[in-house]
Amino acid sequence: MPWWITLILLAMMIFLWVSGRRNSDDVIGLLEKMLAIGLAMVVLFIGQNILLESIVLLIGLRLPAARQKQLGIN
Repeated sequence: MPWWITLILLAMMIFLWVSGRRNSDDVIGLLEKMLAIGLAMVVLFIGQNILLESIVLLIGLRLPAARQKQLGIN
């Protein structure tokens, strides 16, 4: 995928994500966020841009681990 198409799709993704966060209607906001995630997946998986895939992988590795709940049996 050419770099200019990648930039256009990333710009659309950012616009949809911000629009979804600002939308007062929860359903429409969630739909816009889902569309933004879909565009991100297209750019990452179909565009085969190694730099973007590496950045997303590093961000994913830096996410905090989920805490384990320990149930106390008394």
